[in-house]
Amino acid sequence: MSTPDDGAGVGSGPSASGNGASESRDSTRSAGDVALVAAGLAGAVEVMDRLWNFGGWEVTQTHDSLRPYLLEETYELLDAIQHADAETIKEELGDLLLQVLFHSRIAQAAGEFTVDDVAAALVAKLVNRSPHLIDSGIAPDATIEEKIAAQERAWEERKSAEKSRRSCLDGIAMAQPALALAEKIVARSTKAGLPDDLIPPDLRIVHLGGPDSAEERLRKATLSFATAIRAAEDAAELARGARGQLDPADWRRYWPN
Repeated sequence: MSTPDDGAGVGSGPSASGNGASESRDSTRSAGDVALVAAGLAGAVEVMDRLWNFGGWEVTQTHDSLRPYLLEETYELLDAIQHADAETIKEELGDLLLQVLFHSRIAQAAGEFTVDDVAAALVAKLVNRSPHLIDSGIAPDATIEEKIAAQERAWEERKSAEKSRRSCLDGIAMAQPALALAEKIVARSTKAGLPDDLIPPDLRIVHLGGPDSAEERLRKATLSFATAIRAAEDAAELARGARGQLDPADWRRYWPN
């Protein structure tokens, strides 16, 4: 995010305009539309800069201190989506955008990155993982199911090439709510070949009540399951001399007792 003093560029990243819902799915933006969106986002960046340069509450914040606000705004957006309230969705998306601007401004002050860097990184990721944006290689008469399958395949292939991951669980945000974490770990591990019978019962049924919270019990069970998955992957690597895909028999063979 730039300020009048530091000379960084403003508004160079991509964006989507607020009136996009009225446009057809396959339409492209005119130069006027792009300029309007750029001006709107640049205005938001400029207001964040003014708040920061005032030197008050904003400059006392850190990435960590803003975590509760980020979480709260996310839940408020989810609530608005659940109620199909377009006006509130728009408002809550703006509040989430503020979080992006705020965290970027904190990073800029620390000399780490700017909001322009955030936008550029997003563009690079989307373009690299979406080769159909340049040369689809998909038949013009392909069905939407075929297009989605090609997109998902290309996304996973490009993502794997970008990130060298030793475990099927690498990249999962372990701090997310327990239920979402359990679902993600189960989905990722089964996709990696883990047989269904190795998923512990405590991840299938959530028991309410008791001396501790259901959330905490599920989190402990999920983290224990994740530890077992990584242990099996490590044991297989040790036995075979190389990291590789495991089939159901491999998972059972190397699963910790």
